[in-house]
Amino acid sequence: MVMQFGVNPGFDYTKEPSRDILCIDCKSFYSSVECVERGLNPLKTKLVVMSYHSDDSSQRGSGLILASSPAAKKAYGISNVSRSRDLPFPYPEDLVIAPPRMALYMRKNMEINNIYKKYADEQNHSVYSIDESFVDVTDSLKLFGAKDARELARMIQTDVYRQTGIFTTIGIGDNPLLAKFALDLESKKNSDMKAEWRYEDVQQKLWSVENITDVWGIGRRTAIRLNRMGIFTMHDLAHANYYQLKQNFGVLGTQLYAHSWGIDRSFLGQKYKIKSKSIGNSQVLNRDYTRRKEIEIVIKEMADQVATRLRRTGAKAEVVSLWIGFSMGYIDRSGSRGFHQQMKVPATNSSKQIANYLLQIFDRHYKYQDIRNVGVNCSKLVYSNALQLDLFEDPNEQVKDLKIAIML
Repeated sequence: MVMQFGVNPGFDYTKEPSRDILCIDCKSFYSSVECVERGLNPLKTKLVVMSYHSDDSSQRGSGLILASSPAAKKAYGISNVSRSRDLPFPYPEDLVIAPPRMALYMRKNMEINNIYKKYADEQNHSVYSIDESFVDVTDSLKLFGAKDARELARMIQTDVYRQTGIFTTIGIGDNPLLAKFALDLESKKNSDMKAEWRYEDVQQKLWSVENITDVWGIGRRTAIRLNRMGIFTMHDLAHANYYQLKQNFGVLGTQLYAHSWGIDRSFLGQKYKIKSKSIGNSQVLNRDYTRRKEIEIVIKEMADQVATRLRRTGAKAEVVSLWIGFSMGYIDRSGSRGFHQQMKVPATNSSKQIANYLLQIFDRHYKYQDIRNVGVNCSKLVYSNALQLDLFEDPNEQVKDLKIAIML
């Protein structure tokens, strides 16, 4: 069957949502928090947040760099997916190596988002990741005496810095997509750390992007498939055959085409909620995770957190669930934005066992998508006041788990 291609659909910007959306990013969030905690300048200090680094100064260790300050990135040419081997060794004296403190980062994230909520109500505020949020300030301009969204963005930047010491960059747009594009593609290059993209800027600013992987929502694997169609730039994508994109990519193809024209009809405030009568935790990651090992580490850490809460309440779970949310803007061929699977298990509150069950689920359903959200949930809880040891699990490990729970 030969598919008949028609004329590409057009978009009338006058009929599209036009709001004042801010996409706010805490600059180098993890490293900035660590700098502020130490009384150091986040922009001038060379600091990396690194897991599993060696306590022995004569050993390099095998740590994963989770975050690095702007000064460290510039000095050593590293990124947030580098390892200890990418740093000069012996480590320079002016390099600060900080172990990750997720609980601290979560508290700071809540503190900063509470500042954002001064400028918009709950419905017009959405947390995208631990360091990034969207705020719709359309109805807030007059309330704060701001002449436009850029002026209100400056107020928010000043407010956050005065209260937390954290610098923020802000993208402003007619919709969340354009605000995100403005943030990623321009604001971080500007001296005032702000940029504004409106519908009328799409042809000049968005279509001038020559590397499509620079654009949010287009990963390396998607780019390879687009390249095979002769699509290398955003201008190419905007003028590609819509029907061929739909045929080759399904729902994702139609979305890619719409995004190349700056079209986004989503609304703020969509959140994943864990059902009641269960114990769980969900986390929005600070960036897209593409490496299986990195994602597995996050799942293990969250499994331990949830298992600790189970032990503190004297509960065991007979069902464990894993929710994985793909990178915002990514949809697989089936139209899915993630997956949510569960497993019936023997009643347990062991960190190790729960982590193993979750990793089994992950291995079965993960198809190398880019990941931004992870949710872990334990349900069908059974309670006991007595310590009951699993005959098939190391008793010392079980007792150690209980002691940790009591201390916490």
